[in-house]
Amino acid sequence: MTPPPSELSPALQPPSSEPPPALEAPPSEPPPALELRDVVLSVGPPGAERVLLRGADLRVGEGEKVLLSGLDREARNSVTALLDGRMSPRYGVVSAGRVRSGRLGRLRPSPGTTVLDAGDGPDGVSPAALPTADEPGSVVVLAGHDWDGPSVPGRYRSLRLDGGQFVETPATPRPESASRPESDPRPESDPRPDSTRVRLAELHRRTVEALLAAGVDEPSAEAASGVLVDAERRGHRSHGIALLPTYLRRIEEGGIRLGTRPHLTEISPTIASVDAGGGLGQPAARLAAEWCAARAAEHGLAAVAVRDNNHVGMLAAYRHAFQERQVVGLLLNTSGPSIAAPGASRPTLGSNAICLVTPTDGDEPFCVDLATGVVAAGKIRDAANRGVAVPPGWLQDASGAPTTDPRQLDRDGSIPLFGDYKGLCVTLLAEVLAGALAGGRVSPDVGKQRKQLDRVMGCSQLFVGFSVRHFPSGDTPEGLSGFVRRLRGAVLDGYPAEPARPWFPDQPEEDHAVGADAHGVEVPASVLAELGWALR
Repeated sequence: MTPPPSELSPALQPPSSEPPPALEAPPSEPPPALELRDVVLSVGPPGAERVLLRGADLRVGEGEKVLLSGLDREARNSVTALLDGRMSPRYGVVSAGRVRSGRLGRLRPSPGTTVLDAGDGPDGVSPAALPTADEPGSVVVLAGHDWDGPSVPGRYRSLRLDGGQFVETPATPRPESASRPESDPRPESDPRPDSTRVRLAELHRRTVEALLAAGVDEPSAEAASGVLVDAERRGHRSHGIALLPTYLRRIEEGGIRLGTRPHLTEISPTIASVDAGGGLGQPAARLAAEWCAARAAEHGLAAVAVRDNNHVGMLAAYRHAFQERQVVGLLLNTSGPSIAAPGASRPTLGSNAICLVTPTDGDEPFCVDLATGVVAAGKIRDAANRGVAVPPGWLQDASGAPTTDPRQLDRDGSIPLFGDYKGLCVTLLAEVLAGALAGGRVSPDVGKQRKQLDRVMGCSQLFVGFSVRHFPSGDTPEGLSGFVRRLRGAVLDGYPAEPARPWFPDQPEEDHAVGADAHGVEVPASVLAELGWALR
């Protein structure tokens, strides 16, 4: 995940002995009274579920009232139960203090956060039931498509539920009758949205155009854009379009070389090496994945090592070559140092990625894709892009002290390993297989793509393929799909009742992809500004 260049300058400065400043976006913003982060919410029985929220984010300030209007009864009841703590999300985080909820006009005013149900009608807002200019706190309207903006007194902002996410709508002028007195010190709400929803095809087109304008050849631009947009589609903004500004800066500074093409050398019919030549990482990774899957399908096993490469994006983006040929793929990658060993304070190891692609009898394979840190570094940079704090436990500063300020990652901060000592063992597997064995570099010697813009990262990857039909599982009627279903059922059998999703890998990506295909994805305003994209 790439912070905009405006945030890179502080990251290049030596760490300060002073305490880290508060987050600057927005300035002096107090913690929210109610917050949703990447929430998935569904209702209904398995197989007939209705997904209401797909990766939704929401921030409600202290004293604000939440009004639900223009939504059907099931949606209002479910969202209300989520906000007041009576229902848990399938996925994501809901952070809230004391939240009261009730029907509009039936709940007595009180301090704190209040969720009000406006009823079935789109015009069911009674001005007398909401805060007025004489009452502190504004109104957050969570609206459906039937809501046409009824007269809400006082300050308010509206977010329309679109594609399972809350999308900021244009600011609506307050009615003259509800104007605030001149002595009211409360500021006007900021009408600028934090992000813009963009269709996937438009996002792909603009990304390709930006890379072509930077001098990248068309096949390489298409490959890189495909990987970035696929990450957005699957809900991994950390590996999506926010990386593009850094890619463009690295091209300008020489860290990503133009005019190079990855070169594959066959060592045997089933083993090959790829010299990426320091170009964009995605073309070399795609070449390796295609060759590995094809040779494994023919011979049963194959392996390809990639060296002298740059950032390749989300490893699961290379899954289709294995799915199409019914080959299990094991993909490993090394990255620059961002991880601290258990008990350590300095980042000396990479948040190396490991991905297993298991082909199925459907359109998509089953993927397990993880970084060896407690969280992917890109997710922390995504938080920095959006100006929000990260959850406790994700990050420590240069002294090794826990912090929730995402900017500390690029000020010599570090990410803890998942699983303590066992996590260290897992990351060393990637170091040996993708780093040492591939003839590249282990992570302490890999360049940092944001701090060393003029240096080829020199990271490496290993792709290993296992043909399903060459192994005993290929003789079963369902192939590996039956085994995956058996494992999914075994996990589910461990619960007294079916839990909220996600309870199995790949479910968050499945849910997010449905909404992204239909409605596009949200791109942070800071990223659009860096790219100079004016989108409506």
